[in-house]
Amino acid sequence: MALAVTVVVAVLLTLGAYNFLKLFLSPLDSAAGSSFQNTSSWDGKMPLSILFLEVSDLEASSSPTQNLGVFSLNSTQGLFTFLSLPTSYSNLRELYGLGEISAAVGGVGVVADKVRGILGVPVDEYVIVDSEGLGQLGRIFPQVQSLQDLFVLENILKIPEVWGIARNSIRTSLDIPSILKVVWYLMHVRSDKIDQLILAPELLADSIELDRKLSPFFKDEHLVEEHLKIQVLNGSGESGVARWAARVVRNIGGEVIRVDNFDRQDLVRGYLFLESSGSYTASRLARIFNVSDSRPPREGSEARADITIVLGSENSFEGD
Repeated sequence: MALAVTVVVAVLLTLGAYNFLKLFLSPLDSAAGSSFQNTSSWDGKMPLSILFLEVSDLEASSSPTQNLGVFSLNSTQGLFTFLSLPTSYSNLRELYGLGEISAAVGGVGVVADKVRGILGVPVDEYVIVDSEGLGQLGRIFPQVQSLQDLFVLENILKIPEVWGIARNSIRTSLDIPSILKVVWYLMHVRSDKIDQLILAPELLADSIELDRKLSPFFKDEHLVEEHLKIQVLNGSGESGVARWAARVVRNIGGEVIRVDNFDRQDLVRGYLFLESSGSYTASRLARIFNVSDSRPPREGSEARADITIVLGSENSFEGD
């Protein structure tokens, strides 16, 4: 798995460097629907989480997942972490194929919702690679064992080969500016800030212990510094949505003071109640939960919180 992780990172690096104009004219195909609706590029300042899937065949209608994980680029702590999930856990191996057949959000959207529900952390973007492409990349980079190994002339000269493989075997939601910022971040991350966590099924089944394990890697130092009180309300009519969202907020370092139902249960798109826009915390929460609308707080419980997140049906997830 270590080599596979490094090779996929190499793909991101080369995509950002090779034939910049051509990438803008013909970017890699997207493979997911509404689970990835962020219209803005990654700013390089907020943490970024990228879902990674290796599937047997990108063209097959029900391809099983061979490897699954999450890349975490926590720019507020200078961390780069890879979380490795067992595909045998909770039907994860089959979810991508099932989603490609039947789900509006596509296979990667179904997997992302499930991973969000299991881990209780944000999933912002995705990279999918098929097994044939990953094998080809492994043969191109046989000596690559760390990020530092990528930044040598010998590997830079292999960029044209990587591009040809990536066009056929890689799908990603990352746009070109985001890819370039990922490249820049990875070029500067310290070796002692790179880690890999292999998450055993027993740990995934214990959400309290899992949160204790993951939250240090996902803590957003800028959000912690603002120290705003956050309230999470469910307006979707679907049970568990606010509870899951509050877990995510706590895992990134937010202070949740209340979790409850909203007075409406028919909302499609969620929104924020806040005194004034412009806080880092509000921007981060809006990106994580895909809410773009903000409104002044009302009297009552909303007024007691600095920020209130109201979730609609588009914020639902496939829980554990």
